[in-house]
Amino acid sequence: MQSSSQDVHTVVREELDHAREEAAFGVSEAGQGVAVLAAGGACGLLALLSAHTTLLRGLERVWDPQKVAGVLTLAYASGASVLLLRGSKKLRAARAASREALHSSLDVARLVAEELKDG
Repeated sequence: MQSSSQDVHTVVREELDHAREEAAFGVSEAGQGVAVLAAGGACGLLALLSAHTTLLRGLERVWDPQKVAGVLTLAYASGASVLLLRGSKKLRAARAASREALHSSLDVARLVAEELKDG
């Protein structure tokens, strides 16, 4: 009986080590992904600034500079509002999915613990 209990502990320990390695790999990959996204975001921002300058100069040939500034400000603020609302909805959905996954994992861990205790 002692050997069986020891085997179960060994298997559980190995599974926990494996889960820890997978989590560490996931964190590493996420960190690299964030760095790449940040670099891409910086390049995108530079491209947007260049496009903004070109648009601004072109519109100022046709309209009064204050009118151009007002129109562009309104357009950018509208776009930012829509994107912020959409992004916050996506983040809420992701948070709910993460919470559900965590609860499912906890339920499985409880079942395994009960089986080990009863077994």
